[in-house]
Amino acid sequence: MRALAFGEILWDISSSGRTLGGAPLNVAGHIVRLGGQAMIVSALGNDSLGHDAAAALDGLGVDSSLVHRSSCATGYAEILLEDGIPSYRFNDPAAWDDIWLSEEELDRLSSLSFDAVIYGTLACRHERSRTTLFRLLDRIRGRDFFFDVNIRLSFYTDDLIRAGLERATILKMNDEELPLVVRAAGCDAAAGLFDIYPKLSKIILTQGSKGSACYERGRVSRSGCGRGRVVSTVGAGDSLSAAFLFFNSLGLESAVCLEKASMVADYVVARQAAIPEYDSVLMRSLGL
Repeated sequence: MRALAFGEILWDISSSGRTLGGAPLNVAGHIVRLGGQAMIVSALGNDSLGHDAAAALDGLGVDSSLVHRSSCATGYAEILLEDGIPSYRFNDPAAWDDIWLSEEELDRLSSLSFDAVIYGTLACRHERSRTTLFRLLDRIRGRDFFFDVNIRLSFYTDDLIRAGLERATILKMNDEELPLVVRAAGCDAAAGLFDIYPKLSKIILTQGSKGSACYERGRVSRSGCGRGRVVSTVGAGDSLSAAFLFFNSLGLESAVCLEKASMVADYVVARQAAIPEYDSVLMRSLGL
């Protein structure tokens, strides 16, 4: 599998320390953990957090050749956990608000083909990164365009949600984001999105402890959560996204993809890191 992720790279900072994250990076990192290839388009600052992030990226095995340096500070998110559920406070502006690609880089990317192109709303909160993303989406070739709504605070608009939906073949959101998305689209329920956006083929809905669902035209697949100890949910939804995309790229049925993705998410919530190393037990369970 070959994936291209666009968006924020940031440090998640909590009472237990800091870990490198950001939804696009988390998805890319988990795709690499599963055995795929992933590249990320983003930006880091010329500061100590940026230098540390660049070193951590090398360790993850994610291609960071299109991660540029910005005059803005490297992004970070202060995380507050309540019953294992995170809330966030971001620095603004951050380097990931200043993502850019040269014409030569756009030409090179447009000559490639990806199994999945991953993008979301958060990195579009400022004009420069937003403009870069939609220039990229208009030129890139991908089997699937994966839109992770990823609504945080007030960093989104209805127009932005609609623009992301217009290009998406797979939409991922959680149950809190669902009403915001259907309102922006002008329909009453998730199923109505298929009628408005003809490119859309799958909708992944995560529902916390209730599990997750994958909606397709005329059918739905569901998967529950494991009953193990929850350490942190940071990155869990991203790991589910990555595993779903990875197994989807192998041509597996959506129900199987969702089941395997849920296994990965259960593994992640039992650990502190957003992109932990995978052990042999998990890999065998996934058939890898």
